Amino acid sequence: MLDLKTYKEKFHFSLNYYSIFLLITFIPDFTGISPDIIKYGYWVVKLLFACWVINKSKKSFFHFNRAETLFLIVFLIYAADIFIDVFVFPLRRFNSASGSINFVGFLLILILAFSFRYEPDYHSEKSFWFFILSLGVGLVIAYFHAIENHKLDNHNIRYDANTTVNSIWYGQMGCALALAAMYGFINNKKKLIRGLLIFLFLIGMLSIAKAGSRSPVVVFVGVSVFFFMAKLGELKGIIIILVLTGLMFIFIDPIIDLLTAMGSTLAVRLRSIFSADGSSGRNVIWENVLNLISQSPILGGYYLVPSGTGAGMYPHNFFLEVFMATGFLGGVPFMFLIMMSVIQSYKLIKMKHPSSWIIILYLQVIVYGMFSTGLYSSQDFWCLLFYILSIKIYADKSSPKTHLRRSSQPSLQIH
Repeated sequence: MLDLKTYKEKFHFSLNYYSIFLLITFIPDFTGISPDIIKYGYWVVKLLFACWVINKSKKSFFHFNRAETLFLIVFLIYAADIFIDVFVFPLRRFNSASGSINFVGFLLILILAFSFRYEPDYHSEKSFWFFILSLGVGLVIAYFHAIENHKLDNHNIRYDANTTVNSIWYGQMGCALALAAMYGFINNKKKLIRGLLIFLFLIGMLSIAKAGSRSPVVVFVGVSVFFFMAKLGELKGIIIILVLTGLMFIFIDPIIDLLTAMGSTLAVRLRSIFSADGSSGRNVIWENVLNLISQSPILGGYYLVPSGTGAGMYPHNFFLEVFMATGFLGGVPFMFLIMMSVIQSYKLIKMKHPSSWIIILYLQVIVYGMFSTGLYSSQDFWCLLFYILSIKIYADKSSPKTHLRRSSQPSLQIH
C-alpha cells in the first residue's frame, strides 16, 4: 500500500508536472475513451492527493512567510478579477460556462500550490529519476505516434504528441526532459549513468525537433544561460555558452539535414523568426493588449483579451496578462513576486541546493510564459512559484556563506 512518504519522495512532482499526464493522455487515442473523461478525472486524482498531502502536513497553513503572503495576495487579487469578469460584469461574446470553469479551475490551483509547500522529499533522488524516466517513456511513445497539426501554421507541419497534447506543449515537455537530463549529467560522475542521461537528453531534443515549435528552443537556451551563470559564475558561464554556441554554428548544416530527414520543420521556422511574420502574430496581439492596458491602467480590464486582435485569447505573455487583468493593483506585486523568485532561484542554484533541478523547470515555465500559455490556467507556474518562495534562506552571521533552513541535504548525487 502506498504510504505518504513514498508518494511525496517519488510521485508527487511527476503527478503534477508533465510526465504522468503525458502517459495517460495516450489512453483516449488507444482506447477511444473521451479525452475529457481522462483530463477531468486526472484533475480529481491530483486534487485528492494534494488534499492528502496538506491534511498530513505538519506545517501550519495559517502562518506564512512574507513571500508566501505576497503570493496569496496576488493570487486572490487575480481570482477576484476572474470572478468579477465572469459573474459580475460578463462579456456577452464569451461563453459563460467556460468562464465558470476557468474560475473554478483557478481556485483549485491554490490547493495544488499548498501541496507544493517546500519539503525535501519533493526533490529527492527517487523523485528526479521517476520524473525523467517516466517523461522519457512518454516522449518515446509520442515520437512514434505523433499526429500532424496543420492548424497552428498553414505553411509548416507541426506534430502533436497526441489528441490532447498539442505541438507547443509537446515541445515544452521535450525541453523539460532535456533540461533535467542536462542537470543530472552535470551532477553525476558515473559513466554509465551519464550515458543514460545523454540518451534522455537526446530524446528531449528530438521531441522538440519533432514538435516543430520554436518556443522550446528559446526556453532551453534562456534557462541554460541562467543555469550556467548561476552555477559556474558569470565568467565561466559565458565561456561555456560561447563554446556551445560556436559548436552549434560549426555543425549547423548537419543539424539542419537531420531535422529535414526527420520531417521536422523546426529549422525553417527558426529561420522565420527574423521575418516580418516571425512572431506568429503575437506582436499584433501584444500591441492590442498594451492599448487595452492604457485604457484601464489602475484596476485592469478583463482576464482574457476582450476585443481587437486576439479577442477571447490570453495575451501570450504573463506580464501583459496580469496588467491587462488587474492593472497596477495586481501587476506591480506580481512583478515583485517574479523578481523575488528569480533571485531566490539564482541563489539556490549557486549554492547547489538539491532542489535545483525543480528550480530549472520553474525557470522554464517563466520563460515559456513570456510568449505562450495563459497565467489563469498555468498550474505549473503557480505551484512551482509557491514551492520556491517557501524555501527559506537565511544568512549565518558566523560565515560569509548563505545557508539553508529546513534542508541540510547535499546536492543531488545520482548513483
